[in-house]
Amino acid sequence: MDLGLAGVSVLVGGASSGLGFACAKAFLAEGALVTIVSRGGEKLASARESLEREAPGRVHAVASDLSQPGGATRAYEEAASRFGPPLVVVANGGGPPALPAANATTADFSRAHELLLQPVVELVQAALPAMKSTGWGRVIAITSVSARQPEVGLVLSSSLRAAVWGYLKTLAREEAGSGVTFNSVCPGYTATERLQVLAAHVAQRDGMAVEEVFRRWVAGTPVGRLGKPEEIAAAVVFLASKPAAFINGVALAVDGGASLGLL
Repeated sequence: MDLGLAGVSVLVGGASSGLGFACAKAFLAEGALVTIVSRGGEKLASARESLEREAPGRVHAVASDLSQPGGATRAYEEAASRFGPPLVVVANGGGPPALPAANATTADFSRAHELLLQPVVELVQAALPAMKSTGWGRVIAITSVSARQPEVGLVLSSSLRAAVWGYLKTLAREEAGSGVTFNSVCPGYTATERLQVLAAHVAQRDGMAVEEVFRRWVAGTPVGRLGKPEEIAAAVVFLASKPAAFINGVALAVDGGASLGLL
């Protein structure tokens, strides 16, 4: 199947490692021109070098903290100056700390908003005009299954990622007919550095070994294993493709069957 992404300018947030890096790699495999964004440092430089070896001349790296006001706009503008206005935007980034609801303060929620919702809003505001004038575009947010099925001890992630879903769902209705689609991908337990951090937190909270935490998570996943970053990326790339034009406003769980709800 031709996904129609060759030569398309794509911006991927949080792309120095994990799910963002896997997405960047998958888009490059489809012939896209990819701008990777993260806060910078050696990880971003290493990611760019690795991707550049596979796709010479089709990778641009931007050091920008998307959680800071103006960070997403600057990243978009730098991507546009290099490869043209990004017609595919993948909003992705780090998660907030794990906290139970009773312990989360208003300051915690404000910071979670800066990490999770604010960058999506700013990216959409930057990217949507060019997408609408072109008559085609894709906005995809990588959230979590906790947006669909709140997790104990993850109130910040569950609340703010659900807000991202609500924001994109509203845009999908309001901008219907523009040629731009807005979707979320909701990964389950996936083998990333972030999951290692979360496992260590759960192990300390529940008084068990990290290995036992992973065994518990795998046991709760019907396919019997953790997800792979490239499996999440495959879903993102398909939603970004031209054949996926009729998929709009969905929150796609990519979780090995772990979600319990019907919707």
